[in-house]
Amino acid sequence: MSIETIERYRRALETRDVELGLSAYAPDAVVRSPLTSRVRFTGHAELRPLLEVAFGHLRDVRFSTDTGDASTRVVVYSARIGDEEVEEAAVLKLDEDGLIAEMTLFVRPLPGLVALMDAFGPDIARRNGRTFAARFLSVATKPLLAMVRSGDRRAVPLAGPRP
Repeated sequence: MSIETIERYRRALETRDVELGLSAYAPDAVVRSPLTSRVRFTGHAELRPLLEVAFGHLRDVRFSTDTGDASTRVVVYSARIGDEEVEEAAVLKLDEDGLIAEMTLFVRPLPGLVALMDAFGPDIARRNGRTFAARFLSVATKPLLAMVRSGDRRAVPLAGPRP
Protein backbone atom coordinates (compact mmCIF):
# COMPACT_ATOMS: atom_id res chain seq x y z
CA MET A 1 0.00 0.00 0.00
CA SER A 2 1.30 3.46 -0.90
CA ILE A 3 0.70 5.03 2.52
CA GLU A 4 2.91 2.41 4.18
CA THR A 5 5.63 3.00 1.58
CA ILE A 6 5.51 6.76 2.05
CA GLU A 7 5.67 6.33 5.83
CA ARG A 8 8.74 4.06 5.46
CA TYR A 9 10.38 6.61 3.15
CA ARG A 10 9.62 9.38 5.63
CA ARG A 11 10.89 7.48 8.68
CA ALA A 12 14.03 6.42 6.80
CA LEU A 13 14.88 10.05 6.00
CA GLU A 14 14.14 11.25 9.51
CA THR A 15 16.17 8.47 11.17
CA ARG A 16 18.80 8.06 8.40
CA ASP A 17 18.07 4.33 8.15
CA VAL A 18 19.41 3.14 4.77
CA GLU A 19 17.87 -0.35 4.99
CA LEU A 20 14.45 1.07 5.81
CA GLY A 21 14.86 3.53 2.95
CA LEU A 22 15.73 0.82 0.45
CA SER A 23 12.67 -1.18 1.54
CA ALA A 24 10.45 1.62 0.17
CA TYR A 25 11.88 1.22 -3.36
CA ALA A 26 11.12 -1.42 -5.97
CA PRO A 27 14.23 -3.49 -6.82
CA ASP A 28 14.56 -1.74 -10.21
CA ALA A 29 13.52 1.75 -9.03
CA VAL A 30 14.86 4.82 -10.83
CA VAL A 31 15.78 8.06 -9.03
CA ARG A 32 16.35 11.16 -11.14
CA SER A 33 18.83 13.74 -9.87
CA PRO A 34 17.64 17.27 -9.07
CA LEU A 35 20.86 18.59 -10.62
CA THR A 36 20.77 17.24 -14.17
CA SER A 37 18.81 15.01 -16.50
CA ARG A 38 22.09 13.21 -17.28
CA VAL A 39 22.28 11.41 -13.94
CA ARG A 40 19.92 8.81 -12.61
CA PHE A 41 20.29 5.95 -10.18
CA THR A 42 18.71 2.61 -11.03
CA GLY A 43 18.16 -0.36 -8.71
CA HIS A 44 19.11 -0.97 -5.10
CA ALA A 45 22.84 -1.35 -5.89
CA GLU A 46 22.98 2.24 -7.18
CA LEU A 47 20.46 3.60 -4.67
CA ARG A 48 22.33 2.34 -1.59
CA PRO A 49 25.34 4.67 -1.96
CA LEU A 50 23.00 7.54 -2.86
CA LEU A 51 20.97 7.00 0.32
CA GLU A 52 24.12 6.59 2.42
CA VAL A 53 25.44 9.92 1.15
CA ALA A 54 22.07 11.69 1.46
CA PHE A 55 21.48 10.41 4.98
CA GLY A 56 25.03 11.41 5.91
CA HIS A 57 24.47 15.04 4.89
CA LEU A 58 20.78 15.83 5.48
CA ARG A 59 19.94 17.11 8.95
CA ASP A 60 16.77 18.33 10.66
CA VAL A 61 14.42 16.71 8.12
CA ARG A 62 10.86 18.03 8.50
CA PHE A 63 8.09 16.81 6.22
CA SER A 64 5.39 19.33 5.31
CA THR A 65 3.38 17.86 2.42
CA ASP A 66 2.21 14.46 1.24
CA THR A 67 -0.42 14.47 -1.46
CA GLY A 68 -1.54 12.32 -4.36
CA ASP A 69 -3.20 9.01 -5.00
CA ALA A 70 -2.29 5.31 -4.95
CA SER A 71 -0.07 5.54 -8.05
CA THR A 72 1.55 8.98 -7.75
CA ARG A 73 2.53 10.87 -4.60
CA VAL A 74 4.31 14.17 -4.03
CA VAL A 75 6.14 14.62 -0.76
CA VAL A 76 7.88 17.81 0.35
CA TYR A 77 10.31 18.26 3.18
CA SER A 78 12.84 20.79 4.39
CA ALA A 79 16.26 19.97 5.80
CA ARG A 80 19.73 21.37 6.26
CA ILE A 81 22.90 20.55 4.36
CA GLY A 82 25.67 22.13 6.37
CA ASP A 83 24.62 25.75 6.89
CA GLU A 84 22.14 25.79 4.01
CA GLU A 85 18.40 25.27 4.30
CA VAL A 86 16.91 23.19 1.47
CA GLU A 87 13.41 22.26 0.48
CA GLU A 88 12.95 19.15 -1.62
CA ALA A 89 9.90 17.93 -3.48
CA ALA A 90 9.86 14.34 -4.65
CA VAL A 91 7.41 13.07 -7.26
CA LEU A 92 6.97 9.37 -6.54
CA LYS A 93 5.51 6.92 -9.06
CA LEU A 94 4.46 3.74 -7.30
CA ASP A 95 4.31 0.26 -8.79
CA GLU A 96 1.47 -2.26 -8.38
CA ASP A 97 2.94 -3.35 -5.03
CA GLY A 98 2.91 0.24 -3.77
CA LEU A 99 6.72 0.56 -3.84
CA ILE A 100 8.55 3.53 -5.30
CA ALA A 101 9.27 2.68 -8.94
CA GLU A 102 10.34 6.18 -10.04
CA MET A 103 11.38 9.27 -8.11
CA THR A 104 12.09 12.70 -9.56
CA LEU A 105 13.63 15.21 -7.16
CA PHE A 106 13.34 19.01 -7.16
CA VAL A 107 15.38 21.18 -4.75
CA ARG A 108 15.21 24.87 -3.87
CA PRO A 109 16.52 27.48 -3.16
CA LEU A 110 19.55 27.76 -5.45
CA PRO A 111 22.13 28.04 -2.63
CA GLY A 112 20.69 24.85 -1.13
CA LEU A 113 20.82 23.06 -4.49
CA VAL A 114 24.45 24.05 -5.00
CA ALA A 115 25.27 23.03 -1.40
CA LEU A 116 23.69 19.66 -2.19
CA MET A 117 25.88 19.37 -5.30
CA ASP A 118 28.97 20.37 -3.28
CA ALA A 119 28.25 17.82 -0.53
CA PHE A 120 26.78 14.91 -2.47
CA GLY A 121 28.78 14.94 -5.73
CA PRO A 122 32.24 14.16 -4.37
CA ASP A 123 30.89 11.60 -1.88
CA ILE A 124 28.85 9.75 -4.50
CA ALA A 125 31.82 9.75 -6.90
CA ARG A 126 34.04 8.29 -4.14
CA ARG A 127 31.48 5.57 -3.35
CA ASN A 128 31.43 4.70 -7.05
CA GLY A 129 35.22 4.30 -7.07
CA ARG A 130 35.82 7.53 -9.03
CA THR A 131 38.48 9.23 -6.89
CA PHE A 132 39.69 11.68 -9.53
CA ALA A 133 36.11 12.75 -10.24
CA ALA A 134 35.52 13.18 -6.49
CA ARG A 135 38.56 15.47 -6.20
CA PHE A 136 37.56 17.42 -9.30
CA LEU A 137 33.97 17.88 -8.12
CA SER A 138 35.12 18.96 -4.67
CA VAL A 139 37.31 21.71 -6.17
CA ALA A 140 34.97 22.68 -9.03
CA THR A 141 31.89 23.30 -6.91
CA LYS A 142 33.52 25.64 -4.36
CA PRO A 143 33.61 28.78 -6.60
CA LEU A 144 30.04 28.16 -7.75
CA LEU A 145 28.86 27.77 -4.17
CA ALA A 146 30.63 31.00 -3.14
CA MET A 147 29.12 32.92 -6.08
CA VAL A 148 25.60 31.63 -5.43
CA ARG A 149 25.77 32.38 -1.71
CA SER A 150 27.12 35.87 -2.36
CA GLY A 151 24.51 36.56 -5.04
CA ASP A 152 21.73 35.29 -2.81
CA ARG A 153 22.79 37.58 0.04
CA ARG A 154 23.75 40.69 -1.92
CA ALA A 155 22.37 40.75 -5.49
CA VAL A 156 18.99 39.00 -5.30
CA PRO A 157 17.58 41.40 -2.66
CA LEU A 158 18.23 44.29 -5.08
CA ALA A 159 15.52 42.91 -7.41
CA GLY A 160 12.88 42.55 -4.69
CA PRO A 161 10.34 45.09 -3.47
CA ARG A 162 11.75 48.10 -1.62
CA PRO A 163 11.59 47.79 2.15
